[in-house]
Amino acid sequence: MSLAVAPNDGIGVHFGVGDGSESGPFLARIAISRLSNGGIGIDYEATSREQGVQHVEHSMLAAGSDGRERLFLAHQESPFVTELVESEAGSGRFVQPEPVGPYVMEVVIGRPSAAELTYA
Repeated sequence: MSLAVAPNDGIGVHFGVGDGSESGPFLARIAISRLSNGGIGIDYEATSREQGVQHVEHSMLAAGSDGRERLFLAHQESPFVTELVESEAGSGRFVQPEPVGPYVMEVVIGRPSAAELTYA
């Protein structure tokens, strides 16, 4: 999914469109906020006219004690919060240290330009 973002590191509410193999076309809303610990809060939801609300996530992105970025992700399909670790510093690719629970997950956050943010 690609969103237009302001030059202030994307802080604020943004809208974009996406198309998933399971979901089909959707409209996405992402609210990005700064956390008091220096991390970033990410609230994401995907909706469509045909299916209504398809997916809702609440995530926190913060540095881990080992210096690697961590993404803690809660979503409606899982009974617990999933921890993802940045696979390589600065890559924006977050993977589970070991697969746990009903879903194996990976999130990729990109900034192709100052005016664009990608979240997949």
